[in-house]
Amino acid sequence: MTEQGAVTFIIADGMCTFLMTEAAPVIEGARIARASHVFPRNILLRTIFRVLRFWLGDKGRMSEFTRSWKCAWIVDARPAGGKVLDGIWYDRLAAIDAEVIYLNNLFIGENV
Repeated sequence: MTEQGAVTFIIADGMCTFLMTEAAPVIEGARIARASHVFPRNILLRTIFRVLRFWLGDKGRMSEFTRSWKCAWIVDARPAGGKVLDGIWYDRLAAIDAEVIYLNNLFIGENV
């Protein structure tokens, strides 16, 4: 099982934080905020990726196409107060697994 197949709920100070993985339930009324990005490492591909996603969104055939690119990927967790992860992944799903592990540790307050 990949990290996408599990959900970690962190409950603190009356708030519940969790990542919207493929296994996450839909919770009515939840406030959803982007925690991170998985981008192509190559600046030209990253620019194309971001433009396509800006104009066409995260769903649909074009977004599926961008997810299938055979390139190096990086993980940017700065939207959640994290960092750009050390490492380069040549499999996007492996990058996403690293992203989920990092964010879960960040949310529970472990040194990451």
